Amino acid sequence: MRVTTSMTNNATMNAGMSVTGNSLASFLNGEGTDSMAASLGNKHHSTMNVYSKGKYEKLKESADRLEQYADALNATGNKSLFEEAKKSGDPTEVCGEVEKMVSAYNDLLGRMRTDMSTMGRFYYESLKAVTADHKDELSALGITMDKNGKLSIDKEKLKSADLSRLESVFGAEGTLTSRLNLIAGKVADSAEASLKSASSQYNAAGNSVDSLIRSYDAKG
Repeated sequence: MRVTTSMTNNATMNAGMSVTGNSLASFLNGEGTDSMAASLGNKHHSTMNVYSKGKYEKLKESADRLEQYADALNATGNKSLFEEAKKSGDPTEVCGEVEKMVSAYNDLLGRMRTDMSTMGRFYYESLKAVTADHKDELSALGITMDKNGKLSIDKEKLKSADLSRLESVFGAEGTLTSRLNLIAGKVADSAEASLKSASSQYNAAGNSVDSLIRSYDAKG
């Protein structure tokens, strides 16, 4: 259902919100290009935390995925990926997990690159530094790094790599996966803390607008 300016006026007035023209209605209908904070007015900038929840959720999911794949490659014991590959003589599962980890790394790196906060820049540079430290070893396995830290895989070269070399880079014997795991864990913790903060700061203005949307959705 389309939200009109008249529909938002009463709710925003009751919440004490400052709205210029039909900016809030435009935002709710997906027409505006301004930020949510601008639509609601600077006085209620904390409402931006509601809008940011999706960002923090996606960031945590991305970091959790990198942790998951790094954990799997870094595992030891009879049932670990590398031990199973040694028994079968087939590195396919190991290579598949490497591809997943590289994809998760690129996704998290991309999210960190657009985060202009001090902490965001720190984690972005940290991720790049880890892969840069292993640039030569990765290249020998068919994995190259561009100037922004993003990794690309030559899948055929990766699959033809010696299992012992794969283990020396991605297994518990090396430091790549453990370092990426550590950074991903810190990012996930930071994203979770930010998500909790955004949720706790969901103020009266945000609740009023949310109630407005739900009420008209129900009528629709």
